[in-house]
Amino acid sequence: MIFEILLGGIALLYALEYSFFMLGISRSFRATRSSRASDIDRREDLPRVSVVVAARNEEENIGDCLEALLAQDYPSELVEIVAVNDESDDRTLEIIERTAQAAPGRILALSTSPERSGLHGKPRAIAQGVDVASGAIIMLTDADCRPSPTWVSASRKYFRDGADVLGGFTLVDGDTFFGRMQQLDWIHLQAIAAASMAFGSPVGVIGNNFGFRKKAYEKAGGYRGIPFSITEDFTLFLALVRNGNRVEYPCDPDALVRTRPCPDLQSVLRQKHRWGRGGIESTPHGYSIIVVALLMLVAICMAPFISPLAWGVVWGTKFLCDLAFLLPVMNRLGVERSIRFFFPFQFYFLAQALIVPLMLVNPNVEWKGRVFRTARPGVPTE
Repeated sequence: MIFEILLGGIALLYALEYSFFMLGISRSFRATRSSRASDIDRREDLPRVSVVVAARNEEENIGDCLEALLAQDYPSELVEIVAVNDESDDRTLEIIERTAQAAPGRILALSTSPERSGLHGKPRAIAQGVDVASGAIIMLTDADCRPSPTWVSASRKYFRDGADVLGGFTLVDGDTFFGRMQQLDWIHLQAIAAASMAFGSPVGVIGNNFGFRKKAYEKAGGYRGIPFSITEDFTLFLALVRNGNRVEYPCDPDALVRTRPCPDLQSVLRQKHRWGRGGIESTPHGYSIIVVALLMLVAICMAPFISPLAWGVVWGTKFLCDLAFLLPVMNRLGVERSIRFFFPFQFYFLAQALIVPLMLVNPNVEWKGRVFRTARPGVPTE
């Protein structure tokens, strides 16, 4: 009886947390509509925007990414694309330079160079890209992403309304079963971040749809002023938050970025391992979300051994809360048909929740052919 009460209490805590998330995502929806309604900009008032893309061995993706950026509906003379080749040993640089030549004045092609600061890896590539960027607003995306044509103009609205830092949704294009699992996983994580931010409680952003004012970046010291991290986007985000900048994380389909799914389970686990090792440092609210998730994981594992009632309460609570929270977000992003994969997703999510914590014991993180050893969580050395 005691264990049933304990498990019931965990289920109640989970339900209360997700009620908070549901209210938060509703606020995010309303803020998006408000921003659209106030979309009145004179061309002469529009700021210059620099999009920085770091690319390492991305010959299969970088061309599509640059073409998507060239197709933005924001005035072309106000969009600067800074493409940074990060020591690629394939045709990435060749494709960047060829695309730049075909669009004169639109793309600035760079290659990373060694630094006395010791900065290396992707943070170095982005830092050197931001160094030469001339825009007042910096937008970051990844080489394997394709921003929507309205990405820059939609993101600009939130900076106009006072944001200093902006997170946006990235949608995994998944036509396969495995791709749909990743799509639902990403939507779930981002929706939690957006819902929390709607109440002024920053949790994190996805680095392939991330923007900030350049002056806010410089005031925070940029990548050279913060500890090196394999999750460079999250570390920079925390530095910007701690510096008192205003953060927005709208669930806005016009500001959507699309990315390809990881090709196999090993790639997904490597991605989760990198996120976990690099992102252990978090905000207080971020830690509370992790604690509730871990408690629910323990309850799910214990419930079958307690009683059928306990099993039904715990699983039923998680299933209904997750569904009620995710369905409006999926509708908003135009992927409501993926709801038919929701039931197997519950088991996919549970499996990775059991496996990834075990992987965090390994300090060696592989990313883009490089191996980083984390001396302690969040402080890697190559």
